[in-house]
Amino acid sequence: MDILKTAAAFILCYLAGGVLFCNIISRSVGKKDLRDIGDTNPGGWNLTFNVSKYWGLLGMWLDALKGFLSYFGLLLLTNSEFLAVIGGCLAVLGHTYSPYYRFRGGKGIGPTFGLYFGLSLWSVPFFGIGFVGGLFLIRNMLWGVFFGIITPMLFLVFFLDSPAYLALLLLVPIVIPRYYNFSKSFRENFRFRKEKSIKDLFTPRIR
Repeated sequence: MDILKTAAAFILCYLAGGVLFCNIISRSVGKKDLRDIGDTNPGGWNLTFNVSKYWGLLGMWLDALKGFLSYFGLLLLTNSEFLAVIGGCLAVLGHTYSPYYRFRGGKGIGPTFGLYFGLSLWSVPFFGIGFVGGLFLIRNMLWGVFFGIITPMLFLVFFLDSPAYLALLLLVPIVIPRYYNFSKSFRENFRFRKEKSIKDLFTPRIR
């Protein structure tokens, strides 16, 4: 029965993650499908730029809650840090490959941030250092996202002395492909100083 409950909870995390709040908000208040404008990402940043910064902020927090609540839900159900981390990762998977949108979803930063916020408040500044540091030093969104995932994970593994957080490595193959442009070469995708300016990094567009 415990195995069935955990499996059902995993499925629920994935399904909950697949609810794209930002696109729902955009279509409700702005009459726009985020998948057709900006960088075609149905996420908070696209909502902020193309509909409203206030609605964008709400959408970002709702996306973050998916990772946060999925983690805590599994933790309460199983009392296992490892299984709870898996639950949070499944919420990110649902967000990036939504079952309600033909497995086309957001890029995963919102629920990833929410998951790290739930794991430890200390992981939040490490997430920021990795993400912002990668953006400003390398000027490539893909590298910023990669370091945003890896930096807090290393902190949790080594400073909290728990190998359970190695499960966060699952976020790399879940999130990174959403920032990879398959029409360009591997070298071009990971090129240092890819963007001419910092402003270009924060403008929603297909890269």
